Amino acid sequence: MSSLRIYKELDLTSSSCAGPIGELSGVIDELQDGEAVKVILGDEATKKDITLWAKRRGVKIVKEEQEGSKHILFITK
Repeated sequence: MSSLRIYKELDLTSSSCAGPIGELSGVIDELQDGEAVKVILGDEATKKDITLWAKRRGVKIVKEEQEGSKHILFITK
């Protein structure tokens, strides 16, 4: 994880349903090797949606954290 550069941080705590996936899809396409997107989510349901999307899309969630009610995911290609 220490070798990853955070390309972009997306605060998606106010988004739900397809919103976060749409925003994340565009950013994932911009990633280069060694880069990750830091995604901040506001609820467990959105985290599950992103996790399923990542598996289908073939991208990796390399780290997960939780700060209070927020879920933080680090996603790479």
